[in-house]
Amino acid sequence: MTRPVATYLMLLVLIALMLAITVRAARRTHNAADFILGSRRLGAWTAALGYTGGVTNAWVLTLMCAAAFSWGMSALWLWPAMLLGCVINLWFVAPRLRAASLAQSHATLIQVLSADAGGRLQPAVARSAVFILTVTLLLLASAALRFGADVLQVELAFTGGGVIMLTLTLIVISLFSGGLFAASLCDAAQTALLLGSAVLLLPPAWIAAGSWGELWAGLGALSPESLDIFGGRSGVAAVAFVAGTFGLGLVMPGQAHALSRCMAVRDEAALGRLRWIALGWIAVLLAAVLLCGWSASVMYAGLEDSRQAMIALAMRMLPLWAGSVFLLALAGAIMLGIASLLLTVSTSFALDLGYGAASSSLARCRVALIIAAALLCSLVTYVPGTSLDRGFFAFTALGASLGPLLLVRLSGKRIRPGSTLGAMWSGFILSVLFHLLPDAPGDFLERVLPFIAALGIALSGGERRRNPDRADRSEETIHDRLPI
Repeated sequence: MTRPVATYLMLLVLIALMLAITVRAARRTHNAADFILGSRRLGAWTAALGYTGGVTNAWVLTLMCAAAFSWGMSALWLWPAMLLGCVINLWFVAPRLRAASLAQSHATLIQVLSADAGGRLQPAVARSAVFILTVTLLLLASAALRFGADVLQVELAFTGGGVIMLTLTLIVISLFSGGLFAASLCDAAQTALLLGSAVLLLPPAWIAAGSWGELWAGLGALSPESLDIFGGRSGVAAVAFVAGTFGLGLVMPGQAHALSRCMAVRDEAALGRLRWIALGWIAVLLAAVLLCGWSASVMYAGLEDSRQAMIALAMRMLPLWAGSVFLLALAGAIMLGIASLLLTVSTSFALDLGYGAASSSLARCRVALIIAAALLCSLVTYVPGTSLDRGFFAFTALGASLGPLLLVRLSGKRIRPGSTLGAMWSGFILSVLFHLLPDAPGDFLERVLPFIAALGIALSGGERRRNPDRADRSEETIHDRLPI
């Protein structure tokens, strides 16, 4: 098969995949409940692959491969760090979040977090959370669009702006028709493309690198630090590096776009299967991209941009037609990941900005989707910045802002409204400040300290709920304060 034929066949496959997703999801979306949470009817596999695509999407895995290329064996810490975050999410957060959302008819993560804020401060809490969610998720989406467009531009010589607009248009049409079902199918397609890409790329890369001993020797020839599990660091610097790496797992409980699948899953049995499917899938994908990154560092040590490690392997190790198929699959997977981000932003606009779940409508959700897509288009067009900086900042800032509040809230403690606002904004503002400072070992300051500060404020402002019928002390009457 020639390279042009393989390229255009793969393009047709991706377009047909988007059309199939749109048609299938549209048949299952008839009202706002279907659009927002799929009427809580997601099966275990659909929800699991949706969750996997939310926390370890193609863009994140590409950066994991780049870290293995640059760091050497010290990138191994990423594997347990990400799995630890998934275990916290799937075994602690998911069942409690699903139960809380069912008990109080909450459809978004923000509704769960602001439920105890009381009538006076609840709008401020909800609007603050919507602002942070919108900024971070649109930054993540713009990073994915730019990186995917760069990959396609290398392979097909398309203009970056044209690729971005075409992709965004197709995804918005799919979400407009199918809501959460469409986003979940996009994530399932994304994870399937990623697994297929890993299966296509890893065997020839591993064969070329040789046995594990030869790979180890090759890394050692590059530099002694490449074989050190701490990257040549010692003492406080080594501890900070490991803690900063595990910070990527700590911020997972705040990723609202992934946790929506846990709220939408069909029943407890499906949730139980979701845990093991997602954990196994993520473990395999992370191991595959780390091995690809180490192999690329041995064979192509002179590569200037570590983010091109997977692309370099594909173009140099595979036949020309197979390399083209790999690049198109990777670009398609990266861009499909923005579906969940856009959907989460649009549902927050429709439900959390002064509107309750009972008053939502399908038309309002779709209008909110168009607004979110317009904001994303403006961000990609007019806001400069590298995708790497945007993505890491957005991921950690969102987790530091919402994750500590969610963990404390689901542990059974009521958080005072003022402490809720303080924890949320401290996590976000500290993430911004530390992002602007020079990087510490493992980027410890940006990935860990904002989360710890927000968690401390949430814990100090929390109390065991004595009377579940009272949402806030500001709503007390004199009868609540007088002894009986």
